[in-house]
Amino acid sequence: MKYALLVYGDQAAWETLTDEEKAKRRAESMPHWLAAFESLGQADPNYTGRELAAAATAKTVRVRNGERIVTDGPFAETKEQLGGAFFTDLADLDEAIRVAALVPAARNGSMEIRPVVV
Repeated sequence: MKYALLVYGDQAAWETLTDEEKAKRRAESMPHWLAAFESLGQADPNYTGRELAAAATAKTVRVRNGERIVTDGPFAETKEQLGGAFFTDLADLDEAIRVAALVPAARNGSMEIRPVVV
């Protein structure tokens, strides 16, 4: 079954950190990220994943009455924003949950699992 594992976190909190604090947190979390990547690779050797730029860099496009409207950001009423995604082909939902729980962002943000329509 194909799944999207969506990575959510509080990007505003990250932006308040000093460069030193960011470097420290990256160094602390990197072994966990590498372990998650290894487990993902074992579960699905063909998985793909990418980090997204901050939500503040996003544009939202709507068409209303034939007019294109472009606004800054996603403007979601939430503290957590979409920060990345993995696309996998896993045996079942239980395996998707197991793998998503290994991603470090699940510890202070959240992981959303969605089946991909094929």
